[in-house]
Amino acid sequence: AEERLRDYDALGAARLASTFIDDLSTWYLRLSRKRFSRNDDAGDRSSAFETLHAALVATSRIVAPILPFLSETMYLNLVSRVDAAAPDSVHLTPWPREELGLPNARLEAAMATARRAVDLARTLRGTSGLRVRQPLARMWIALPGGDLAERDDLLALVADEVNVKTVELIGDESALVDRRVRPLLPRIGKRLGNAIPGVMAAAREGAFEIHADGSVTLAGETLARDEVEILATPRPGTAVAHDEGLVVVIDTTVTPELRAEGDARELQRAIQDLRKDAGLALDDRIDLWLAGVPSDVAAHAAAIAAETLAESVELNGPADGEATARGSVALDGGTVAIALRARASGG
Repeated sequence: AEERLRDYDALGAARLASTFIDDLSTWYLRLSRKRFSRNDDAGDRSSAFETLHAALVATSRIVAPILPFLSETMYLNLVSRVDAAAPDSVHLTPWPREELGLPNARLEAAMATARRAVDLARTLRGTSGLRVRQPLARMWIALPGGDLAERDDLLALVADEVNVKTVELIGDESALVDRRVRPLLPRIGKRLGNAIPGVMAAAREGAFEIHADGSVTLAGETLARDEVEILATPRPGTAVAHDEGLVVVIDTTVTPELRAEGDARELQRAIQDLRKDAGLALDDRIDLWLAGVPSDVAAHAAAIAAETLAESVELNGPADGEATARGSVALDGGTVAIALRARASGG
């Protein structure tokens, strides 16, 4: 952004700031939401807020030459109104070099790869008709370069974002796809002549060897990468996506147990929406009634209660006058009626 502004390119600087703000709101904040609202670790909660505060203050200073009034409002709310020793205006502060720290190129590249893997997996879920809240059993990743910085933590992050139980690293997707080759006759006809029937028969039988440079050997003849088309078909129960050397494969098989867990998460989301519609605060405790819950979903009642701050869960409808908010949600196992009421403080 500094380079753009020194070159009088305010639009270029604004676009960079916009990209950062999107990353901050759609990635960091979303991944950290439990650190802010439901965190028993006071130190970790404080660190999350300090990081967010530093990022917002630095952002206000970066965009100050472009958005002078908005940046001033941000700075007043974040700094000068709570710190008497701070400069009175964002426009009296220096360019924010000291807050930005030293870049960690290796970690940033690894996080970018993890985010690409998440985007590919979400695309696969969508094309396979799998809801975001439907847990899946497995996901496989083949990485460009073969490894990630902070590998275990980032793979755990990917698993959580994609909603899969396990993520496995693989060398390539060859074990998870069925490969076929199709020789391109217009390109090999004159060169191979009488060898063509044998080459085509080997292709039909799957008797070929694919080399690292993309060439393929069939019936003793080696075809260059532009003389053959390599086709990869996902194995039944999987879906595959590629992006610049990154390969993502998801297991699309949904067992009854996974289906029930997905229904439980859809039910949890509906309860949270009902809490919001009822005007409840994030930390308000509730009493909850659920009618028509399938038995396999009811097995997740304790987890649902913990996530929705329900002090009590009754698997039936409330008596007249007990509930203050009502709703319903359609699950794979049937429609569930939801009712809740805010629990009085200390109750």
